[in-house]
Amino acid sequence: MNERPSMEPQQARLIGILLLASGLLVNSMSLGWLLAADKTIASSALELAILVCQAVTVCVGLALLLRPALMTALVSLTGLFVALGSVGTAAGLVGMLGMWLSPPVDFRYSTYPEFTCSPGDHFCNMAGEAGLMGVTRYGKGAAFADIDGDGWVDLFAADAEPRLHDDWGLSAFYLNNGDGTFRSADLGIDEQDLNANWTGSFADMDNDGDQDLLLVSGGYAGTGRISLYENRIPEGGALVSVTDASGIGGANTRPFRWWGVSWADYDGDAYLDIAVSRNYAPALLFHNNGDSTFTNVTERMGIETPIPGKRDGKNIVWIDYDGDSDPDLYYAGIEAHMFFENLEGKFFLDVTDKVFAGLIPDNVYYDEGAPVVFSAAAADFNQDGSEDLYLGRQVEQDLVLFNDGNGGFTAAGRDVGLDVKILAKNAKEDIENTMGLGVGDLFDDGWPDVIVGTGDPVRADMDVVFCNRGGRFERCTDVLHANGDGPFRTRTHGIVFADVDQNGTTDVYQNLGGHAPWDQKSGIDSREKPALFIRDADSDSNTATLMLEGTASNRDAIGARVRVTAGETHYYTVRSTQAFQSQNDKALVVSLGDAEEADVEISWPSGELSKLTVNAGDRVAVQEQVQPGSSEID
Repeated sequence: MNERPSMEPQQARLIGILLLASGLLVNSMSLGWLLAADKTIASSALELAILVCQAVTVCVGLALLLRPALMTALVSLTGLFVALGSVGTAAGLVGMLGMWLSPPVDFRYSTYPEFTCSPGDHFCNMAGEAGLMGVTRYGKGAAFADIDGDGWVDLFAADAEPRLHDDWGLSAFYLNNGDGTFRSADLGIDEQDLNANWTGSFADMDNDGDQDLLLVSGGYAGTGRISLYENRIPEGGALVSVTDASGIGGANTRPFRWWGVSWADYDGDAYLDIAVSRNYAPALLFHNNGDSTFTNVTERMGIETPIPGKRDGKNIVWIDYDGDSDPDLYYAGIEAHMFFENLEGKFFLDVTDKVFAGLIPDNVYYDEGAPVVFSAAAADFNQDGSEDLYLGRQVEQDLVLFNDGNGGFTAAGRDVGLDVKILAKNAKEDIENTMGLGVGDLFDDGWPDVIVGTGDPVRADMDVVFCNRGGRFERCTDVLHANGDGPFRTRTHGIVFADVDQNGTTDVYQNLGGHAPWDQKSGIDSREKPALFIRDADSDSNTATLMLEGTASNRDAIGARVRVTAGETHYYTVRSTQAFQSQNDKALVVSLGDAEEADVEISWPSGELSKLTVNAGDRVAVQEQVQPGSSEID
């Protein structure tokens, strides 16, 4: 009778040790580091399969350690066990060592590199040097405006902190010192109006020459208020609440999740009106009565945005889509969006189906038919004189809708270079969802560019910059981030543009930060510091700056269209808040191309027309002049 081969106990225990080590070291972390491009295992099913294999290998290893005699029955598998144990242990050691020396990205946390600025750089993050790094916040909307009336553009940064932290932050006002630095200032805002603050939007509501402020609070941070402040700073005062006296306070009968706000003179009476949006509640339209009071005219003017259970209203965009010189209204949203045509300031007609027929492509992650517009902005992207619309569509494909000049749009996306990655929100790799959004002319060449702020409540990620190359877009993220010593992963929301140092070039501020309710559940602190990208004065640009003042039109000249001709012709519009609650400076930095002077034509909201010539380097204040034969609106 043949005897079964036997094995020494020491040999069996050695095999058991190898299998046990292999089972412990070959896991999702080490295999992810060894095999996956992003050094992580993204598939839950694969993670489960690895865990089962680990458990089996560990059990066999423990069994051989505790009962070496079992190897006698398994002696035919000796070579396989030795190979698996040896290779697995070696690979696992390499993978775990790699994890320790070069760990994969943990997208829960932001990464904020050190920026080194050198003369001649296009842009460099100088938030620290500018005095803006003192607060980490749940940054949401942002606004550039000359708050104190000294001729230098100031900054407002919203903080959506709903008071969950002992060291909670507040929305902040930073006044420009005129030397490249800012100082934080208490301007008299009631603390309750800054609770879970989502954004603030500035406008001269009473045409007295200073910037008044509308604040909205809530969004995804909780419920809040809408509040209106009159600016009395130039007279030595502060921002003074007129919420109730103005009639705006009537909307605070109960707390809402306020989201967006934007100003426009929809009826051409020279006073700026207000449109506001809310999550899970209808949008509102307030008419400016010209005496610092407002009337809710939502229903009377036809702004009907019925809200089913899942309707998630986002920002307001004023855009003259049909070229008739009055502002039409686009209401962005996830489950539904709406477009209203302004009928000579007397009524708004719902033209949603007409405008968007056949434009929105099939969705990948959302239900069929959902527009999935998280933030939207208007600009003349192809510089043909008609206003286009950018739709930032979260994890769906971003679109730019090019206006044909007759109220019709053509949708473009990847075919014009908007090659954002369309991936599931919880993927363990870089994603490029559109959460924050800003539109402005980064290179002052007359072509509006786009910055997509990525990230979401549970992750920080790298933003995407799309440079406009004549109506097509090209990735150029490095123009902002090249001076950093590592990846700049953030949760970006408000993105605003202004020439903060008055050197004739456009600078960019980004309001950064995550989501307080998620932090409370997870224990993660996703508050972040802001970024201020300053464009060097030595950068190659040839510009003039126009500061418009309406007389027959609203004093801010919101809605004014400017045509600048210097070889090429470029078009600009003075706008209120749009995109992710982002308000660019109303002063327009315009391109002269290679010329030393340019012809400027301004079409004012009143219908008046102004013409002038500007030289390179000029900062020109242009006041609307009423031409003989026309009558100024009282």
